[in-house]
Amino acid sequence: MSQNVYAMGAKAYGAARRTQSPLRVIVELYDAILCSVAHAKLACLEGKPEAEFHAVEKASRILQTLDGVLNDDPKAKLISDTLHKYYKTTIVQLYRAKQSKSPDSELRYGSVHRQVLKMREAFAAIAGVPSIVARVTEKTA
Repeated sequence: MSQNVYAMGAKAYGAARRTQSPLRVIVELYDAILCSVAHAKLACLEGKPEAEFHAVEKASRILQTLDGVLNDDPKAKLISDTLHKYYKTTIVQLYRAKQSKSPDSELRYGSVHRQVLKMREAFAAIAGVPSIVARVTEKTA
C-alpha cells in the first residue's frame, strides 16, 4: 500500500512539474545553487570538508547542466555566449572558494552567492516569480 501511495505521489509531482514554464524551472535551479553555496560556506565555517565538497559539487553540477542546455540558435548566440562565460566563471570561483583558507573562503563564497542571487533575480523578474531579496518599504524603513 505505501509503495502505491509513493508511486501516486511521484506521478502527481511529475505531472505538476511538467506544467511549469522553463523560466520558472531555471529560477528553481538558481535557488538550489544558492542553497548549495550557503551549505558549502557553512560547512567550511564548521570545518566539515566532506560536506563542503558535496555542496560545491551539487552547485557545480547544476551550473554545468544549465550551461549544457544553452540554446545554439544563431539568434541567441550573444546571450548564450554570455551565459556560458558566466557559468564557467562561477564554477571556477566555487572551486577557488573551496580551496581557499578562511576568511578568504568565506569572502569568496559570499561573492559567488551574490552573483548567483543577481542572476536568479533577473530570471525571476522575467518569469514573474517573486523576488527573494527583501525590499525596503515605508513600513520597514
